[in-house]
Amino acid sequence: MLIEQLSSLTDDLAAFEAWTLTGSEVRESAVAMQKARTSLDAALARMAGAAEDMGLAKDDGATSTTAWLADLTGISKGESAKLVGLSRVTTDLTGAAWTRGDVTTDQASVIMKAIDTLPEWVGDAERADAEVHLIALAGEHNLDDLRRLANHVLEVIDPDGADEILGKQLQAEEQRAWDATRFSTRRCGDGTTDGKFKLPDADADVLQAAIEGIIAPRRANFNETRHGVDDFNALPRDQRMGLAFTELINHLPTEALPKAGGLAATVAVMVNIDDLRTGRGIATNTSGTTISATKAQRLACNAHLVALYLDSPSRVLDHGMAKRLFDRHQRLALAVRDRGCVWPGCDRPPAWCEAHHLDFWSEHGPTDLTNAALFCHFHHFLLHEGEWVALMAADGVVEVIPPRRVDPDQIPRRHARFTKQQPRAA
Repeated sequence: MLIEQLSSLTDDLAAFEAWTLTGSEVRESAVAMQKARTSLDAALARMAGAAEDMGLAKDDGATSTTAWLADLTGISKGESAKLVGLSRVTTDLTGAAWTRGDVTTDQASVIMKAIDTLPEWVGDAERADAEVHLIALAGEHNLDDLRRLANHVLEVIDPDGADEILGKQLQAEEQRAWDATRFSTRRCGDGTTDGKFKLPDADADVLQAAIEGIIAPRRANFNETRHGVDDFNALPRDQRMGLAFTELINHLPTEALPKAGGLAATVAVMVNIDDLRTGRGIATNTSGTTISATKAQRLACNAHLVALYLDSPSRVLDHGMAKRLFDRHQRLALAVRDRGCVWPGCDRPPAWCEAHHLDFWSEHGPTDLTNAALFCHFHHFLLHEGEWVALMAADGVVEVIPPRRVDPDQIPRRHARFTKQQPRAA
């Protein structure tokens, strides 16, 4: 019966002509198709789980259920591995939402992984609360934003102790990343050299910031290797190259690099002063990468730090400047506060952004941080077109108000990086 229904659906879709639909019907159909596709993914994952329980892979001569599913259906081994993996960790709430098509396959994977990796002391009720919270967030944010929020879901369960626990987890993750660090190059024989590298996320952010500062459309004594000299020399060459590369990129002469938006390639780190002193807890850089407070301590020892005093988690104290252009100190403060374009869903980093006067300079808006926000060139242009409006909310977070043709209620929108986790009710 199921096979007949699926065959009928396939025939209907094969005969489907998109050009016959209106714009409204195209939008509705696209959403409905994605939900159906997601439901089919969930069903296929359950099939994979059943096949694994039955031992069909061995019966059919496949080395694993992943290889069996890929060979049988023609999908990639990566896609097959994801579905087989999901069949093993499916949680009831996310599994039901996935089956209904309320969350996509990738969103389901993010949520299940986040719940599965919670500490053992987290009880069933707390896990369920966190899972419901993430399912709700999946309907409001894109995949990258959901992944960042899921990494901090412990804040929903234990808001007071989350930072210290996450700090320990990040320390362990950073150690694994350090051990996996590699760098190698190969001559191609045509006058060029290619290569590959693997770096800790925070160090890769520094490199990316330097490159983005260059391409922005507007224009043997290693102290950090954690090894003695002999131990360091005994490491594989590609690992030594990788560790040397991390030191190189953390000592880039930023003053010699081209400037973008008034700043040389810059990654600022935000950390609570007490966490910086003790080394316990977490810190976040302007690319959105979370690092342990201990790594922030190391950065403080090897980088020039600019102290920015905040009177709330989001508002940088500023004395205002009676001039049109924001200076480099204000630009740095904006990079710390906004962490990139504040338009909801935009991932442009600070180096790609322009400082926008919320109240236009031409309308006597002051050049200070209470009247400033970072927007990429595209979204800055939209604001000056006049339909969209940006303003500073009472809590110091910049919000974007859509035109009535987009949202009749004109509900203010915030970037996901400013979403606050809601602690579990007592």
